[in-house]
Amino acid sequence: MAEIKESTLMRIEKEFEAEKEWKSAIENFGVDPKKGEEIFNKIVRMYDSEKRFYHNRKHVEKLLKFIEGKKDEIENFDAVCLATWFHDVIYDTQAKDNEEQSAIFARKKLEELGIQKDIIVKVEKLIRATWKHENIDGDNDCSIFLDGDLAILSEDNDKYDSYTKAIRREYAWVPDDVYKERRKEVMENFLKKDRIYFTEEMFKKSEVKARNNIKREIESLQ
Repeated sequence: MAEIKESTLMRIEKEFEAEKEWKSAIENFGVDPKKGEEIFNKIVRMYDSEKRFYHNRKHVEKLLKFIEGKKDEIENFDAVCLATWFHDVIYDTQAKDNEEQSAIFARKKLEELGIQKDIIVKVEKLIRATWKHENIDGDNDCSIFLDGDLAILSEDNDKYDSYTKAIRREYAWVPDDVYKERRKEVMENFLKKDRIYFTEEMFKKSEVKARNNIKREIESLQ
């Protein structure tokens, strides 16, 4: 019973912390608190879909924690925080334009909140960058954001394996042989990149481990 209570308490604390991050990101723009809460609750419901096993609120919370640790290096922290909340809000494994639809959704909701245009433009740019994980204009905020989004690739073996299993569950509708071939192609594309991580810190600390994890997964898909 004590373990259950402790687990419930930790979940409530995380939910509170996540909402606090959201409020902190929008409060500087004079947003109506009630409207902000309505949109926040809608976003949370979307991430909490029972069909999401990796691209859920837990992923958002981990990315928020990552960027919080880089706050002193980020030029526009509020924009990066908002992009974190919106970047996977639309996630349909049978669609091919989730990033674009998430960017459009973000723009609509941020316009409803009255967020200034330059912030919205940056949020959209960051979200769209996750499509191919490319930082076209070398924006440092984008580099940090993309590195955080792919931090899972350099986790220890157990966590990486749990991640791959969660992704497979999200694509449960795909036949096994088809999934293996497509997943293999996706992960091979990461290995073809000159570097997976953009920031020097992540490149030095995590690049080799990420590549080893990917190679190990590809071998398991043969």
